[in-house]
Amino acid sequence: MTPTDIVMVAGALSLGNAVDHRRRALREQVPTARQETTHRGMVLLCKHEQEDLRAYLTKMLERRLEPMEASHER
Repeated sequence: MTPTDIVMVAGALSLGNAVDHRRRALREQVPTARQETTHRGMVLLCKHEQEDLRAYLTKMLERRLEPMEASHER
């Protein structure tokens, strides 16, 4: 994904705004992930599934944040 793609996916107004959204997600949302919402409803996760989900989300968000921050600093 390019930084522009990520901005569009994030629904942000600008690259700086998208960077802020990702940083906030890493700081505030990922640590509290306890469930997954699907098109058929919510799936409650057991403790080790929550840990796996948090690890996955952290890795994904960090991977997306890196090119965004590099583009934003230019």
